[in-house]
Amino acid sequence: MSALSTPLTRDEKLLLAEALRRAEAARDTIEDALVDLGRWILVHVFEDDSSAALEGRRDNPVWRELLGRAGGPTLKLPLQALHTCVRIAALDKRIQDEAWRNLEPGRKELLLPLRSEAALREGAQHVTAMKLTYRDTKAYVRAHLPAKTKAKKKTGTTAIVRTVSGVKSKLADAPFRRSLLAAFAKADTTERAAVKEEMVALRDLVVEILADLRATKG
Repeated sequence: MSALSTPLTRDEKLLLAEALRRAEAARDTIEDALVDLGRWILVHVFEDDSSAALEGRRDNPVWRELLGRAGGPTLKLPLQALHTCVRIAALDKRIQDEAWRNLEPGRKELLLPLRSEAALREGAQHVTAMKLTYRDTKAYVRAHLPAKTKAKKKTGTTAIVRTVSGVKSKLADAPFRRSLLAAFAKADTTERAAVKEEMVALRDLVVEILADLRATKG
C-alpha cells in the first residue's frame, strides 16, 4: 500500500483479495496457453529442432506466414508474444536446469534479454534462490546485460541510427521506387513472382529484427 492510500474497509479488503485471485488465475491461464502454443509450434512447425526455432526462424515459410498474420484479423496475437512463446519452448528443451524449468513463463520472458544459455541458467537460479519479484528480476537483468547492450556509446548509437536510416531512405527514395516499378512492369511473370517473394521475405525479416530489438531492450 502506498503512502497516499487510505486504509481499506473489511469489504474492500475482501474485494481486493478476490480481484487479486482472479488476476492471478487469468495470468496463469494466459501463460499456460502461450506455453502450449510455443511447444506446439516448436514440434510441428520447426520439427522439434531448437536450433531452427532460435537461429533459423526466418528460413521457415510457415513461420514467416505466421509473422505476417500476427496482430491482424487472422491471428489476433501480438507479434512479440509469438516470438516469446517459441523462444521459451526452444530454451526449455535446451536448458537442462531445474531452476529454469520451474520458473514461470513470465519471469523466463524477463530473462530473455540475457541471451546466452549460461546467463539464462544463472539468472533462473538467482531469481529462484532469492525469490525475486518481477520488478527485481527486471533490475537483475539490467545489471547483468552485456556492457555493449547496457551502455552504448553515443557515437555507436549515432552510427546504428545512420545505418537504419540509410536503408529506410533508400527504399523511400521516389526515383528509386519509380525505377523499381518501371523495371517490374517490364518483367515477365516469373520475374515478377520472384520480386514479390523477395519483398515479402524482406518485410518478414524487418518484422523479426524489430521483435528481436524489442526483446533485448533494457
